[in-house]
Amino acid sequence: MMAARSAQQRGFTLMEVLIAVSITSIIGIGVWQVVNNIIKAREGVDEIAVQFEGIQKLMLMLERDLGQVVNRPVRNIYGDFEPAFSTRQDGFGLVLTRQGWRNPLGLRRSGLQRVAWEYTGEEIRRHYWVMLDKGQEETAPRNELLLSGVKDFSIRFLTVNREWTDQWPSEEVMASMMPGQLPSVPMPMGVEVTLEHERFGELTRLFALPDFDQTEADSLAAMEQGEGEGEGEGEEDAGGAL
Repeated sequence: MMAARSAQQRGFTLMEVLIAVSITSIIGIGVWQVVNNIIKAREGVDEIAVQFEGIQKLMLMLERDLGQVVNRPVRNIYGDFEPAFSTRQDGFGLVLTRQGWRNPLGLRRSGLQRVAWEYTGEEIRRHYWVMLDKGQEETAPRNELLLSGVKDFSIRFLTVNREWTDQWPSEEVMASMMPGQLPSVPMPMGVEVTLEHERFGELTRLFALPDFDQTEADSLAAMEQGEGEGEGEGEEDAGGAL
């Protein structure tokens, strides 16, 4: 009787326990590897999505800037005019004046915006100034990082003669500009932007620029300057009244 009860209460042997633990460990390791691979794959997909979103945002900002460009020259800190659309400014690949700058807060500023595109060697940044014409106390432009991991970035321009050039304005036009005189610089017909990304390779986008009436552009420039002078006089009058 005692022998039968002892046989019924007998537990697992050490070998059985080791086998069970080994099987459980193997299953656990397999599950961990599967989960780890899924997490790594998700992180890789998220990284690609962020980089692709950066390229989309960059192209969208370029399209907006080039699609709303206006031929409105600006004054530098020395009072001399600079072309509205130029690659001649040090440190920037392209500088332009654009319209359509929204003003939801109703600030006292122009609806035009001075924008610059910079390639640092691995990043593309977009800069903009609050004021079109720079003063002696002009603050540094605000900038935004749009895309990193860029191996090369180039811009070229289509002239009215259907020829491509890497600089704008041309050397002849720059030589004809006189200090203090409002420049009459034509706009290119199109802009081709090419960038090489470390993940997506070479990407090329062609933008067509809007047609301009030079007389209308000159009128717009004169109107903007008049508004700026009027605002300055208004502020002085208000200060005197206080």
